Amino acid sequence: MSESILAITGPTSGIGKATVKALAASFDHVLLLCRNLTKGEQLKQELLSAHPKLTVTLIHCDLSDLSSVNAAATEIREQFMYIDCLVNNAGMVSTSRKQSVDGYELMMATNYLGPFLLTHALLPIVLNSDRKQIIVVSSGAYKFAPMKAPFFNPKHFDPITGYGRSKLGTLYLAQELHEMYKNQGLRTTAVHPGMVSTNIGKNNVGQKVGDLVFGLLSPFFVTVEEGSQSVISAVQQPEVYAGVYSDEGTVTAVKKHGSDFKMRRTFIDATLKELNLSTL
Repeated sequence: MSESILAITGPTSGIGKATVKALAASFDHVLLLCRNLTKGEQLKQELLSAHPKLTVTLIHCDLSDLSSVNAAATEIREQFMYIDCLVNNAGMVSTSRKQSVDGYELMMATNYLGPFLLTHALLPIVLNSDRKQIIVVSSGAYKFAPMKAPFFNPKHFDPITGYGRSKLGTLYLAQELHEMYKNQGLRTTAVHPGMVSTNIGKNNVGQKVGDLVFGLLSPFFVTVEEGSQSVISAVQQPEVYAGVYSDEGTVTAVKKHGSDFKMRRTFIDATLKELNLSTL
């Protein structure tokens, strides 16, 4: 396959933007899966200015909205026979309880359910490529709390626990992909890149709550350049990072809740049932 294709979610700011700008020279065609198409168009023009031979395609995709995810996946499958590398980068933190349009807690919807559904829908064309690569941007915040039912709309909301569990979900997704599809050549990496503090956004819930949440998250804050480098390395060096957890570029064994196989199985099965899927 002569044309190499990269697809990335959340590319218009923060780590995602720095990542796609750095990787653009390594691919022939870039698919920007964007919630905000105006920002997506601005990024497209930046990429084309820097790389005149690059082809850039904008795809509207709001990961918090499952119908938007399905529409994006359908649009991609209709246009492309394969994708070499899918980077599940988009994510968010909310310091107040919010629901997605589908009725799920917003962080779990945006950070986990949407990317899970997108990955499921695009997996066949990723496997149809030469490269066969998926990068899942997770977080060291997975250590904050063990997974606990009800998974997708908890009875009690806590921003730290909610964010941690959504990122634990992405780690479970990467582990599941690796175990199920490594024999088909899929190279999957879970990456903790750190978080860019200026791109997370404090909600209007009061200074005290915002300061508490961001104080607890502060150990994970990095610069855009630092955060993107670990994702870039995972894409460019699959022989080093395939099948592992990369903690800011360092291959690291997962700890605590990240190695709970029984809970992972329960959580993945619950996800499949919730999304009405038979398999990942």
